[in-house]
Parts: sequence; C-alpha cells; structure tokens
Amino acid sequence: VTGTAKGNGTVAGQSVTTNQAVNIGETEIANNGTFTVEADGTWTVTAYAYDYSGRKTTSSTLVFTRDTVGPTISSITKTGIGATTLSVRVSASDGTSGLASSGTYQYYLNNASKTTQTGNTYTYTGLNYANKPSSFSAKVVVKDKAGNTSEKTQSIAITYTVKNFAYTGGAQSYTTTSNCVAILEVWGAQGGYDPSISDAGIGGNGGYSVGIISLTSNTTIYAYVGGQGKVNNNGGIAAGGWNGGGSTIGQTGGGDPGVGGGGGTDFRINSTSLYARVIVAGGGGGGGEDGERGGVGGGTSGARGSSNDGTVGSQNGPSGYFGKGSNSNNSGGGGGRRMVRWCRCQWNDFGTDGRD
Repeated sequence: VTGTAKGNGTVAGQSVTTNQAVNIGETEIANNGTFTVEADGTWTVTAYAYDYSGRKTTSSTLVFTRDTVGPTISSITKTGIGATTLSVRVSASDGTSGLASSGTYQYYLNNASKTTQTGNTYTYTGLNYANKPSSFSAKVVVKDKAGNTSEKTQSIAITYTVKNFAYTGGAQSYTTTSNCVAILEVWGAQGGYDPSISDAGIGGNGGYSVGIISLTSNTTIYAYVGGQGKVNNNGGIAAGGWNGGGSTIGQTGGGDPGVGGGGGTDFRINSTSLYARVIVAGGGGGGGEDGERGGVGGGTSGARGSSNDGTVGSQNGPSGYFGKGSNSNNSGGGGGRRMVRWCRCQWNDFGTDGRD
C-alpha cells in the first residue's frame, strides 16, 4: 500500500500523519481477508498471491481515494454591481478528491437559496438599492467529488458616495471616476410664496422621484435644481422658478399678487439637452390669491390647489409644453411639468407627487 496521507489515521494498522508519504510494504492477509485504510488520501494497492512453493503472482493495481473532509472555501468576493444586481466570485479548493463536477456551488442571499450550479461566479438579480442597504449576506455551499460539503457566509459591504446639489440657478455637473450605480433623487421646487403678503397663498410642494441607473467611468451627470417661483405684488409678471416654472400676472391695482410656479428638478446624462433627462420631479404651483394654496407637482399630472380653479399640468398637455409649466393670467402660476424620456431611463417609475 502506497500513497500520501491527507490527514492523520491508520493504514493497514500503521499510524500515519498528514502529508506523510506512506509505503506500507507487503501486509499478509488470509485468503478473502481484509485490511482497513482509515486516513484520507489517494492510495495505491497491489495484491500478490503466493502458492505453497513460494511462487508469486501479481494482480492488477487498485487506486482509490478516501475523502471525509469538505472543501476549503477561501473567499467570497464582490466583483461588480448593477442597477439591480450584485456579482460575486467564490474561491474554493479540495486537495483530496477535488471539487464536484456538477452541482458544485449552491448560492444563497440573505439565507434565501438562489441557485445550484457548477461555476464559481454568480450574479444575484432583483436587488433594490433605493433604500441604500449597507450590506448583503452572501452564503455559498461547496461540494467535493466525495459528496462532502462546506459552507461560508460573507457580508458584502455596499459603500456610497453622496453628492448633493443645492440650488444655483444654473446647470451643475459631476463626472464619474469609475463604473458605478447611481441612486438619483430629485425634488421639484415649491411654488412661489411670500409670507409678508397677507393675500398670497402658500406655494404647492414639488414632486419627488428616485431612480437607479448603471453608469460607466467618465460619465457626466448634469443636475438642474429647480428654483422657487417669484412673487409680484405690484402688477406685471411674476416669473416662474428656474428650470421650467410657469409664470403669472398679478392684477394691476387690484391688490392680488402674482405668484410663479416652482421649477422642475432633473438629472441629464452626458448632455444638457432636455432629451438627455433620465429622471424629473415637477415643481409645485404658485400660491393663489386670497390665501389659496398652490397645486402640487409630480406624477403624470400635478394637482389643483385649494381653490380647485387652476389648470393641472400633465405630460400630455394641453397646458404648458415640453419642459415648461403652464402659465396663468391671474394670481398663482403653474408648476414645472414632469416629462420623462422613457427610453433613456433604466428605472422608470413615476415617483410620487407633492401630496406625499
């Protein structure tokens, strides 16, 4: 019996230790007798038969592997993140019988079984990064050719870099330095309001949207943060907030202020064109006369204010136009309209309006 021990034990009654090269030599047993191998390793057994005169006949050689220990799993490594995906790679080995030829790896995420396969790389799908999870728990069970299994659980950390954009009245930009997944959050501007004017209503809230998009390195993101609508208490035009807020005209000499709508807020990818927008939140309507509250922005259509008299802006008109809220001839102005280029956005939910 010859071989190399992969663990402590005995071979044909002789003690062996891990990594010991073993050559037992001949062990005499009776006809149909047995001997035992109680140490892991790959063993070569050659049998000899002797007759009464001492002549020897050599049999064919038997090679077998004894393996009672599961594979060694060195690591589970994050290799990539997509808008709704997480990719990992498993490093595992088995120095005795080797890894199984099929059904080698069973993958779990947060204790839920996902798949069993031969490959050591896997991409988890259907993940939601919008609520900014700090980590995911990835587990893998690995099987060897002898049927032994080992398992390892690894916490996969998810790191975030936050970039906030305040209102400036102009386009702002940020260029990615590596492949990444961006969580984009936008709030439309509130409609105009001046608490010092007793007759002016509160401007309606802007809408809110959140979306997730995969970006490559050197992608430029343009941020357009909407501005609050203006108030004019002296007659004439009250301008809408920057980035699409609707304007209005106050009553000359009538004492009713003009209040513009809030501008929309959006992100654009690699271009400042309206057609490069991937997510938008509409602005709120300007406050009305006699303390009437402006309508909220957001959704496929906004909502009327407290007077229920205004015209609601929507993606399909008739009020306003692409990227611009509707105007008003009196008192409160319309908010910036919310229009999304569906084909440019990987995550295309409408979000919520300012009532939430």
